[in-house]
Amino acid sequence: MVLGLLLAFSGSTALAQGQPYRSLDTPLPTQGSGVEVREFFSYACPHCADFEPRMSDWAAGMGDRITLVKTPVTFGRDSWELLARAFHTAEALAVVDQTHGAMYEAIHDQGRSFEDREAIAEFYAEVTDFTAEEVLDAMRSFSVETALNRSQRAVDAFAIPGTPSVAVAGQHLIDIRAAGGQAGMLEVAESLVAEEAAR
Repeated sequence: MVLGLLLAFSGSTALAQGQPYRSLDTPLPTQGSGVEVREFFSYACPHCADFEPRMSDWAAGMGDRITLVKTPVTFGRDSWELLARAFHTAEALAVVDQTHGAMYEAIHDQGRSFEDREAIAEFYAEVTDFTAEEVLDAMRSFSVETALNRSQRAVDAFAIPGTPSVAVAGQHLIDIRAAGGQAGMLEVAESLVAEEAAR
């Protein structure tokens, strides 16, 4: 695994040259018509909760210049896998707009914990028009399993070190420390988007 990650980034010297990002030799496939901006996050991450409104405002300002792809990470933790499954379930049900901020608020502002799928399903039934049983059915679906696997492949390809993280154009992973924090990370992202759009 370590060798594979070293090879993936073997052609990149961006960080060594003082640039606050590193680049894959071979870009990943991207989604949408705008330049893809991929946010790696977890609902369990307090820094992600802080970052969410900043990212949301930035993405709205960028408009159709970007395609924002939210990618939940698990880092091998069962509790984070449950939350990643919750996100992809909301995607499958087309209710992310109703659930995404609500999940952060429930966990970080209300101190609510989600121990199992049933707890997630009951919460989604509170904040959407779906029943808990409908949510559970979606959580068990092939499309959600596929989405989880796709997210994990992206996490592995970029060797995500922590959350939140941002990658641009399926190739450039921004180093949040080198960028100077969350605001700096988005400034670097905007610069990379402009470079990619000009190609």
